[in-house]
Amino acid sequence: MHRTALHALAFGFALAVSITGAAAQNQPADMLELKLATADIDINPTTDSVLKLAGRLGMFEKHGVNVTIVALEGTPQAVAALNSGAVDLADISIEAAIRLRADNDMPIRGIVSGTLGAPFLIAAKSEIATVADLVGRTYAIADNGSLDHSLTQVVLASKGIAADGPSYVPIGAPAARVQALAAGKVDATTVSYGTFLAVADAPGISVLVSPEDFSAASPGLSKFVATLDSTIANKTEALQRFVTALVEASRYFEANPTQWVDAVAAVRDDLPRATLDKTADFLAGRWCVNGCLNPGELAKTVAFTYSNPDFKDVKVVTADDIVNRAFVSAALEALGAAESGLDKP
Repeated sequence: MHRTALHALAFGFALAVSITGAAAQNQPADMLELKLATADIDINPTTDSVLKLAGRLGMFEKHGVNVTIVALEGTPQAVAALNSGAVDLADISIEAAIRLRADNDMPIRGIVSGTLGAPFLIAAKSEIATVADLVGRTYAIADNGSLDHSLTQVVLASKGIAADGPSYVPIGAPAARVQALAAGKVDATTVSYGTFLAVADAPGISVLVSPEDFSAASPGLSKFVATLDSTIANKTEALQRFVTALVEASRYFEANPTQWVDAVAAVRDDLPRATLDKTADFLAGRWCVNGCLNPGELAKTVAFTYSNPDFKDVKVVTADDIVNRAFVSAALEALGAAESGLDKP
């Protein structure tokens, strides 16, 4: 077995034992099943990594739910998997959920989120001095309609750049996009802070739009884990266990950033530990310790989405049309509300 795989298995076992050992006697006797589609193949250095790391942490098992991860590339693929019934849950952009509800009357509901405050930046060739210089240049994205694509368009529009100004090139995972930039194959891309750090020292590239400027120009809450009304009706208990486990895992990584670094390092040997340490510092306070479905943040995201000219003819839906907060509410009742960080109860 590959050394990294052995490391990952050893880490997962040790951490699961340390977390669940004392609570094993309270673990539900029955193990329920769920399938979750994610929009990234890799475990990326963002708070959204909790979706894949909660299982390695032993948190899903502790709460009596077995979550099978179906790793896909981009929101469109995750939405398709959810719509077809191939999965029970999908981690998708809120913009996509609004369109699905408005255009197709799809009975979709966000029930929890793993990320708050877009930790993204725009990296580009150093010769590109301003965002206006991106017009006509090749711009790597995961896929057409993916979260990084839609957020990039929002940020560029806020700076007076037409949505179709750059020449978008679907490449896939963040690591592939940033490596393409470092190799000079594309002119710019949007990736997380942690992903960019892996190539930050490469010659000829630099940060064009900082994480702070990117966050200021985009909604704080940009994605959530969604399911269908039929799944809510048929798998209520499994979904509740999933949400409670995810919130508890987020709290664990918020309180123990070194454990998060260990978890990511075990499966991403292309990311130096020093890079992950810096990323962990950057993510402090951004974890979804209360499930990240704050009504105020959701309302801002919906309003922000409809401020996009592309939505001028889209039927108006409200946050309540695309969210079910009951699972997060029950999780907070069981765990208590956390008062730290950006995710206020």
